[in-house]
Amino acid sequence: MFRALGFVGVCIVLSGLLVNAHLAVVARAVSPAEYADFGAFWSIALLVGFGAFLPVEQELARLGPGKALRSAAVVALAVAAAEALPALAVSPVLVVLCFVSAGQFLVRGALIGSGRLRWHGTLLVADTALRVVFALVVASLGATTSVPFEWTLVAAIALAHLPLLPGILRRGGAEVPPRAFGKAVAPLLVGSVCAQLLLNGIPALTAAIATDRAEAGVFLAAFLLARVPLFVAVPLQTALLPALKGNEVTAVVRCAVALAAAAVLGVVAAVTVGPWLVRLVFGPGYVVSTVDMALMVLGVVAHLGLIVTTQALVARALHNRVAWCWLAGVATALVAFAAVPDLLLRAEIAFLTGSLAGWLAGVRLLITPRQESELCSTTSSSP
Repeated sequence: MFRALGFVGVCIVLSGLLVNAHLAVVARAVSPAEYADFGAFWSIALLVGFGAFLPVEQELARLGPGKALRSAAVVALAVAAAEALPALAVSPVLVVLCFVSAGQFLVRGALIGSGRLRWHGTLLVADTALRVVFALVVASLGATTSVPFEWTLVAAIALAHLPLLPGILRRGGAEVPPRAFGKAVAPLLVGSVCAQLLLNGIPALTAAIATDRAEAGVFLAAFLLARVPLFVAVPLQTALLPALKGNEVTAVVRCAVALAAAAVLGVVAAVTVGPWLVRLVFGPGYVVSTVDMALMVLGVVAHLGLIVTTQALVARALHNRVAWCWLAGVATALVAFAAVPDLLLRAEIAFLTGSLAGWLAGVRLLITPRQESELCSTTSSSP
């Protein structure tokens, strides 16, 4: 198990680097103002893709091999259909992404649930490598607007995942009915959507209300770079579920100690090399202050703590409490966003305080004894 997790960890690190390479290719092909549009698309895409379908992956991983794959497909298609209509008002690319993402997370959940972690890691690398290749092709053809690069994301996900879907579904059973699977996924869906609102809703809102499009583009580029650790941690969270079972509180305590050290090192790095690194990756037109970088890094550290804590709650089958953590984070972020006057500062403070509030709420809920009603509801959805 731990060797496989180590392999997945390496793949996720490589995948995270490739994600940033993809974003850097786009940033260098378009202007900062146009990159604000792509950054907004990227954030919304994570909300309708990762946010909506991660719970399906998590529940498949928790249930184990061959359990409820067809039921999961029914639930995933229902979620995709529900998203498609509002997504159409934003972009046709998002509509296609809704259905492609449904297949993507079914494949990922099935691989993790059946213990094929090496396949899972390899697939992550293949997906992100294709994004870079497609973006380089589009850039070489002279594209300077956001939309062609948006399609590179959808095409890469589809080509990497969908060919595996028919074979995976043929192996699945239906031990857990679709209604029971959907009931187990529902609170995780609330938490997952709130997680993406906290992580990606803030930059999307910043881009939407900014009067200076170039300034918004610079902020989005810096924020994406500061979030590099999350490109590693977020895909890894479902794979961590088997390792967390029975050891949840100890893992969260160790994580808190490690993140305290990471916060100090991260702020030092943000102040010393952060602005230079943004210009190196995205181009000389992307200039950001050291204060902005430091606040973003602290927000990322708090968000990592929130992710680990919520996964510990999932490992204990406390799905309802996961939703409350993320709701607390989003509510805090909204208050901060409304209270701080400066546009970029309010985005940074909102992300930091929202992530910290959700993390603290998660720790409190993790050490609170399980109620009898929770025990009954989670037992009913267990394999």
